[in-house]
Amino acid sequence: MQTKCPRCGSEKIMQGELSSYGGFVFIPESEKGLKKKSSFITAGACKDCGAVFDITLTDKPNKLTDN
Repeated sequence: MQTKCPRCGSEKIMQGELSSYGGFVFIPESEKGLKKKSSFITAGACKDCGAVFDITLTDKPNKLTDN
């Protein structure tokens, strides 16, 4: 987690999830099958300039594929 905004340098950072009606999820292109593995996405945002950064999967990437 970053403690400073990469755009303006502010230390006023908040953490949260990227969300829409069903929630944004990351699904690897290589994942096949009827039930695809996925992960929710979290991010940091600057309270001063509104930059969104530090976008991260909530699940470990190696758990998203069978490979």
